[in-house]
Amino acid sequence: MVFFGAALYSCASSIPGADATHEKWAQARWHVSIAEARSVYVANCSGCHGLHSPAEHTQEEWMKLFDEMAIKAHMSSSDSMKVLAYLQTYSKDNQLLQ
Repeated sequence: MVFFGAALYSCASSIPGADATHEKWAQARWHVSIAEARSVYVANCSGCHGLHSPAEHTQEEWMKLFDEMAIKAHMSSSDSMKVLAYLQTYSKDNQLLQ
């Protein structure tokens, strides 16, 4: 169990955390907390595979990829929206990152 926790922490520590700029952008666009959305991403997605950096894909790519994964993970619509918001907020084509 300790190994699993350490592995989960190392995966989670390699993805971006919430900062004020991204938090404000996500609140305005989706009305979600990026800090909470990140936690939902870590909790739901790390069980089946390693966590992907949100910057690996564009916002549109995440929408296509995530639809299939959310179904497989049996995520609620609320959690799905939070995770997609997190992934799109830090996607490679989000202007906030440039």
